[in-house]
Amino acid sequence: MHNKFKILVTGSTGFLGGHTCRHLEKQGHSVTGLDIDQDIFKQGLPNERFDVLIHFAAYVGGRKGIDNNLYRITKNIELDRRVIEWAETHVDKVIYPSSCAAYPKSLQTQEGTPMREDMAGGDPFDMYGMSKLATECMLKFAKVKSHVMRPFTIYGPGQSMDYPLPAIIHRAKQGECSVWGSGTQVRDWVHINDALRVFEYLVQREEPVVLNIGTGIPLTFKQVAQIIYKEVHGDYSLNLITQTNEPEGAGYRYADITLLKSLGLEPKIGLAEGIRTML
Repeated sequence: MHNKFKILVTGSTGFLGGHTCRHLEKQGHSVTGLDIDQDIFKQGLPNERFDVLIHFAAYVGGRKGIDNNLYRITKNIELDRRVIEWAETHVDKVIYPSSCAAYPKSLQTQEGTPMREDMAGGDPFDMYGMSKLATECMLKFAKVKSHVMRPFTIYGPGQSMDYPLPAIIHRAKQGECSVWGSGTQVRDWVHINDALRVFEYLVQREEPVVLNIGTGIPLTFKQVAQIIYKEVHGDYSLNLITQTNEPEGAGYRYADITLLKSLGLEPKIGLAEGIRTML
């Protein structure tokens, strides 16, 4: 029997936040959502207590919109600082979605190196990863209990075209299959429904934990494009276009999910099945 909690979700109008609010409400929790601009910066955070805060709110927008945009990165860190200070006196527990980008650059350029939770720190690949790592450090010293999750490449219905999978699906439906960069970049693709199982687990868990959210299966953009094209058109006979003038990103990002498996949270949805939920 799971406990029912009073939960505040920031970034509730975004892809992850929206799915999380709907899922937790179905589980019987009392959920309040806050939007980043209208609520947090303009009106402030609510003067009431919550059992759990899930802090998704951030300025994002795919690789072009965030990776080395100094204004957005520093604004995200300031947002996180405000939210954590508020949480110290208003919630019992914080759940913070960091990122696989918080892992060191050296791990993101080595083929065949899955990222384990205790490997984070040092020199992240980009400014976005540095900002996530900075907030993880703030939480370590904050006077509130916290869980840190490091999502890899989450995808699913309702995701914007700024992100890889929906963009590739859209182009495949038009008869074109193209990927940013060389197409050899490796990612760990995890469906939103598998991620939601982890979020629900962390809502219930008391002992602080840092946890990867991934599948442990490395796939290149080229491989993913082939699977998408087959789901859309029924065959693999695609003429893949590599947009080498677009950002390449990190070479390798996939999770060690040993801890996730030990908690009974191994992903259940394969990539082809997950893609079908978006068609």
